[in-house]
Amino acid sequence: MWKIELANGYVILNPDRKLEIYFIQVKPRKTALFASSDILQQFEDESDDRIGRAIGWMSNHRYRLLAWMGRVFYSARGYYLRLEARLDPVERVLKAMDSAERYVITHSDDGDATQRRKQFFGYLRRQRAKHLFWFVLDLLLSIASLAIAWLPGPNVVGWYPFLRSLSHFRAFSGTLCTLRSSRVEFKSLPELHRLEENLQAPGFDRTSIHGIVEDLRLTGLEQFLERMV
Repeated sequence: MWKIELANGYVILNPDRKLEIYFIQVKPRKTALFASSDILQQFEDESDDRIGRAIGWMSNHRYRLLAWMGRVFYSARGYYLRLEARLDPVERVLKAMDSAERYVITHSDDGDATQRRKQFFGYLRRQRAKHLFWFVLDLLLSIASLAIAWLPGPNVVGWYPFLRSLSHFRAFSGTLCTLRSSRVEFKSLPELHRLEENLQAPGFDRTSIHGIVEDLRLTGLEQFLERMV
């Protein structure tokens, strides 16, 4: 568990929260970050998500207007999160990185380990720039779209740019936390080399990939690869 209950009843986050990330070469010039879906769910459930806490506070407020706004936020956010899972699987990993304190990066044993480290940090810098750009753009778009966000019902269209800007900000923050962290550990895994060879082969052999995924026992990996390849 990543939450520690103190004697006075307060709950704090465990300072040793570790996130295991797999750095996978899915195509000759395309890499991606993967983390087991059950681990990601645990981070999301037990993270210090200030947005979720703020919406909960508003929903339970004694003033009706604030409570109503909180319920609107909650409904729109629920619809959006189900949609977000289909947009960018890597973004979910980056947001979990914002809540972690330690990072274990697993990569293929093919090639030089130092080069793999450089590739990983270079990948994070590109992701940082990407999500900063989209955060600013979606934030600007949200100014116009929020005008229709208060229409009756779970108006996902009206809230979409605003919610996307929040998501991009958390992904940006996750890359920043990892780049600044001194607690990033790297290790190699031979099975990832086999997986990368099959992913980059001319013919996409689903049977072989399925067998490797079964050996790795990582929840959600097969669905992730189908999206990324």
